[in-house]
Amino acid sequence: MVVTQEKPRIANERENAIRQTNTISLSPFNYCFLIYYYLVKEVKKNAHYAKGILLDVGCGSSPFQNYFLPYIEKYLKHEHPQAVKPNLQYDYLSELPKISAPDNSIDTIISFSVLEHVSEPFEAIKEFNRILKDNGIFMISVPQYWHLHEEPHDYLRFTKHVLKEKITKLGFEILYMKEEGKSFATVGQAFCNALVLMFELDHVKNIFSFLSGKKVANLGKSIAYAIYKSPLIFLAIILMPIINLLFLTLDQILGSPRDTIGYFVIAKKKSIND
Repeated sequence: MVVTQEKPRIANERENAIRQTNTISLSPFNYCFLIYYYLVKEVKKNAHYAKGILLDVGCGSSPFQNYFLPYIEKYLKHEHPQAVKPNLQYDYLSELPKISAPDNSIDTIISFSVLEHVSEPFEAIKEFNRILKDNGIFMISVPQYWHLHEEPHDYLRFTKHVLKEKITKLGFEILYMKEEGKSFATVGQAFCNALVLMFELDHVKNIFSFLSGKKVANLGKSIAYAIYKSPLIFLAIILMPIINLLFLTLDQILGSPRDTIGYFVIAKKKSIND
């Protein structure tokens, strides 16, 4: 079933980096290495909770799909109409918190790095409750720390306390909650973000798109910008893996869970008989 509820007004206006390729890069040269390291670790550890019909909410290019396929019967995809990719098919297109899936029709929902881009994220979780079957599962990843991104659709950050309170009130039992990195991972990620944010991201995206074989506008300006900024670019390339590996090591030895990049949460919809 392919659903097109509304045409995207501006293609890829709401892209989110973590979901735009079909694999997650764990290269230490990747500025998102620290959050990816901990997120992938949690996904691999907990994929066995998935069952039956799974809906990937805000799926992008579904980079986590292969982790869940051994445990489920069917993998459905949901995306915002302004973030669709022309080479992919989706089962549901909508702006959260609404999802047009029928009541009690889904066994598992996953949604990673999505809810901070929803102005009413707990209304989206309420919608999860509607479409999940009794004892259905959802898994989410949400940030406690991250720089502004996907602007202007970047609304909230989350602590474990608001997650526990709101998710429980919405009819779920929290089965698992884990920090995605500790204090040193958060500091290291902030350093890496700061390196990337020295540059105008539109030019960076243009160059990466060109290197990926895509057509881009204003390529000449972006190349000129890269040449002008080349000393800083080389500095960032050198520092990135050093920061990532150093702060990952420090995090695992000395990190405190009171400061984290984000949280990974698994919750079960309570049965009407509970």
